[in-house]
Amino acid sequence: MSRGRSDAEHLVDVLIGIWKSVDQERRPMPSEPQLAALTGASRTSVREALIRLEERGYIHRSHGARTVIHSHLDQLGTRVDQQRDHLEAIARAGYRPSVRVVSAAFGVVERSPNGPEQFHDLPIGTRVLRTRKVWSADGHPYVMADDVIPVTDTRASEVLETDLDPSMPVFDLAESLNGVAVAWETVWFGSSMLADDERDALGLETTAPALELTYCGVGPTREVAYWCREVQTPAPAQLRNVLVRRVTRG
Repeated sequence: MSRGRSDAEHLVDVLIGIWKSVDQERRPMPSEPQLAALTGASRTSVREALIRLEERGYIHRSHGARTVIHSHLDQLGTRVDQQRDHLEAIARAGYRPSVRVVSAAFGVVERSPNGPEQFHDLPIGTRVLRTRKVWSADGHPYVMADDVIPVTDTRASEVLETDLDPSMPVFDLAESLNGVAVAWETVWFGSSMLADDERDALGLETTAPALELTYCGVGPTREVAYWCREVQTPAPAQLRNVLVRRVTRG
């Protein structure tokens, strides 16, 4: 769901790969100089990457002791706090990724018979782009997202028909349509029964419960960039949502 990865994030991925291999082979963890030599990165870059990894709960370091990696590092799926575009996550997990745009249309936020729409902080009458997309891993649909993106660009309708690709990550769509660079994203967890149209979009034969995640991206001055509701069917092991906490004691 987000932009491309930086060089620093790529180095983190490389280090994780090295540690997985070392741990499986029961070899000692490489030192900082050895990691720099193995990755071709500077000692400073490696040190900064180690700090990131420790903050994320992937490793534990203490003065005078060896580095210990998280015992479930090779079983982690997609971290919710680092959620990226599903195409990237699927590919990194070793599956063949694809995305299908089910629908993309402009409209306005309306008041429903049961009260305001779910996206309550968008004023009634706000012009929005609504998209529905389904991502598949090795041809198996497993996640569907309904995006609601406020539109401030009056040329948006024309742009969508010519230059704008609705299959883009929601971050990029939002910047194209309202110019908001996301500073924060909040995620709410829940569950729901799939509606008939959702079941059809995911290619399911029967109605089933699904994990529901609702995202809201906001800019540095609290302007809404997008709302997104995802529903997920059982995912392949390497794509399961996961949360890692680093537990410290005062």
